[in-house]
Amino acid sequence: MDLGITGKVALVFGGSKGIGLGCAHEFAGEGCRVVIAARTQTTIDDAVAELQAAGGQAMGVSADCTTKDGIASAVKTASETFGSPDILIFNVDSGPKGAFLDVDDETFAAANNNNVMAFRWAVQAVFPHMQGKGWGRILTIGTNSVKAPHRKLARAAQNTYRVGALALSKTLSAELGPFGITVNTLGTGAIATPQFRDVFTKIAEAQGQTYDEHIAERTSHYPIPRMGTPQDMAAAAAFLCSDRAGFITGQVLIVDGGNLEVLQ
Repeated sequence: MDLGITGKVALVFGGSKGIGLGCAHEFAGEGCRVVIAARTQTTIDDAVAELQAAGGQAMGVSADCTTKDGIASAVKTASETFGSPDILIFNVDSGPKGAFLDVDDETFAAANNNNVMAFRWAVQAVFPHMQGKGWGRILTIGTNSVKAPHRKLARAAQNTYRVGALALSKTLSAELGPFGITVNTLGTGAIATPQFRDVFTKIAEAQGQTYDEHIAERTSHYPIPRMGTPQDMAAAAAFLCSDRAGFITGQVLIVDGGNLEVLQ
């Protein structure tokens, strides 16, 4: 199936590992010119080398995409190298974690910055080019907590501001739709990334289990009884950022193997 995005410039925040790297590979495979923006130059270089070895067009930029200056630097570098971004994958760390009774105001402020304000700055940075072309795709890599807030994980600030980001995404979909720009969100479930393994290794140890034992028990209750992969997320991302999804905007798609028990 031709997604109609060959030659498009795809800017992937957090694209050097995990879900972001999966997306970078997927877009490169679809013929996009991919720009990876992340903080650590060594992982950026490794990711770019992977994409180029697979025949993709890719380059990287070291930038903190939770800051306005970092986002501006990433967009500027992309524009000077491949052209202004046609596709934006907003995939950043959600900020410090903790339960409501344990965290301070700075934790909530950081979650607001990373999830909402950084998203605002990113859209502001890519909008002029997308408006000029009459075509654009903006996709946030979020979490299934926008449908059902985490209870077993201490994520008070994330539960709050991931929903805030979703509300902003819905608002933007209405404002930017007339310019041919769609704005959507992907919600993650249990996706096998290095970050997920780090978090759940600690949880497993606290319960007297190995990581593999904990995951086997956890996923046995899923309708699709396995962990998700970055490729599962990336395939959904590529579709939502394609010409084929031009009439889909303001939506959240949960990719979690059917685990979430909600109707909407």
